[in-house]
Amino acid sequence: MRTRSLSHASAGDSHATSTGFLGDLRGLGRLWPYLRQDRRLIWLAAALIPIISALQSALPLILRQTIDQGVIKGDSGKLLIGSAFYLVAVATEYLARSGQTIASSLAVLRMIKIMRDKVMRHVLDLPASYHDRTLSGTLVTRATSDFDNLSESLNLGVLNSIVDVAVLIGCVIGMFLLNWHLALVALAILPLVTWVVQWFSAALKTAMTRARVKIATLNAYTQECFYGHTTLKLLGAEKTVAATYDKLNTEYRDAQMSSVILDAAMFAVLDGIASITLGLVLWLIVSGFIADSASGASASVITAGVLVAFVQYIQQLFEPLKQLGNKMAMLQGAFTSIDRVFGVLGRDERIEGNQAVSKISGDIVFSDVSFSYHKDAVQAPVLRGISFALKAGHSLALVGATGSGKSTIIKLLTKLYDGYSGAIKIGPLDLKDLEPTSLRSHMAVVPQDIALFDGTIAFNIGLERPGVERQHMIKAAQEIGAAAFIDRLPGGYDYEIREQGGNLSQGQKQLIVFARALVTSPAVIVLDEATSSIDPESETIIQEATGRLLAHRTVIVIAHRLSTVRRCDQILVMNQGQIVERGNHAQLYAAGGFYRQLAATTLAETPSEAP
Repeated sequence: MRTRSLSHASAGDSHATSTGFLGDLRGLGRLWPYLRQDRRLIWLAAALIPIISALQSALPLILRQTIDQGVIKGDSGKLLIGSAFYLVAVATEYLARSGQTIASSLAVLRMIKIMRDKVMRHVLDLPASYHDRTLSGTLVTRATSDFDNLSESLNLGVLNSIVDVAVLIGCVIGMFLLNWHLALVALAILPLVTWVVQWFSAALKTAMTRARVKIATLNAYTQECFYGHTTLKLLGAEKTVAATYDKLNTEYRDAQMSSVILDAAMFAVLDGIASITLGLVLWLIVSGFIADSASGASASVITAGVLVAFVQYIQQLFEPLKQLGNKMAMLQGAFTSIDRVFGVLGRDERIEGNQAVSKISGDIVFSDVSFSYHKDAVQAPVLRGISFALKAGHSLALVGATGSGKSTIIKLLTKLYDGYSGAIKIGPLDLKDLEPTSLRSHMAVVPQDIALFDGTIAFNIGLERPGVERQHMIKAAQEIGAAAFIDRLPGGYDYEIREQGGNLSQGQKQLIVFARALVTSPAVIVLDEATSSIDPESETIIQEATGRLLAHRTVIVIAHRLSTVRRCDQILVMNQGQIVERGNHAQLYAAGGFYRQLAATTLAETPSEAP
């Protein structure tokens, strides 16, 4: 399994990182283009906010009048009217909050859907170089967990925080209308509350960012463990892998615990400040320092209605503040997710070329091609001065030791990478001018690692590509020799393949992949031959299929079997990024050079196959 440094895990995130409050606001502003289509829902949610604030702020005032005029004075009529007003206000506020929540949630969910689709399309468009240096678990987190967190944070954090701020403003106005002396006392504590919220919010942002880095690393490692589980079992590495997983899982748990502890501590501190404020107000009233601002009387005659209403205002004041602290923590998660999502969207690493091609034909020509994966590295180029010509309808085998540059030639030809020097042409067309997707639609690449997907055999052959009908799949399967075993399966082409083809033999899986390559009648076929040893029956099936694949087509093979090399019209022998020998099998073997060593060792499946 591959391992990469943590810096690679966040390679796609550093592009857009907001700093400070203004940076966070700019991050939120970047969401507007995706919310714009539902602006009516946004305006509805915004219009309901002042209504919610006004209704909640009016409740203590209604309560004061009901107590003073109805309860204290024993006026049952005013008590009934006040109670009715109170119930109507509560019910109306509930309806307004429900409407505001539904409208905002619908808008956010639609926005998340649009953004998730855009991220997926963008990631698929990014070149292989980006995927090579970015952990797959990181990209999975960006496309799933970060969007889930963003959706929750926007609904419960951003939008509800706006409502809380509006309620706070209404609460302050109500407190001054009730008793400005008590209001000043209660508000004197706000600077301390503001500092507490800011301090804890900053700490929470750091803790939550650390937790997200940890979960991205854990996701990547988990995915690799499941993908390579057979290899791990064969190597007896289960305990080592489990220990590493336990270490990563513990680091993630500890990072989460930091967030939980900070969140709980912030709530407790704010709850304590609220209790102290309420106690201070009551002490000032009892001690006679505060008079009823409406009558100018001493504090001892402050009415019960005023006292109850003010206690409710203090609760209204601090409840949003306590929730605001919690929501600020969620906001930090939203800002982090926004940074990460737009960090991926901000990666602009497209392969050059915009010329679409309806078909490709002619010779494939490499002229003095050199290439390095790391432009600023001091290491030698992976390819140095590669030149060859492959005639249309002929086959070419690339042989050589691991790291000699064989796969890199294929990556350049299929435009997974660019940035090479020299020239690559297909007939009259310069490869640098061609649009990558258009080019690849005329090529078929059979990778060394077989990739099958959950679904039917028909789906795995056609992959729902445009223009591929069932008759094309059947024809490709017949041509490659796969139809015989497919017809024997229950359901034939509708037979369901389990994960990674677990219910098929190695030979059957290879035949399906070969049929997939032929189904679009590609102009060029690239085959990266598997190096792993397989059973004799599968070996025979694959060799027969390979022979059919090579017949009368333009084919490039990264060959690992002598039987395949012998079938090719031309052989290029690679060593340290250069072509050291070229010719056909008989010519190269007779020359007694590097190819003869490979033929006798690396390429020979059995000793008898060495010439």
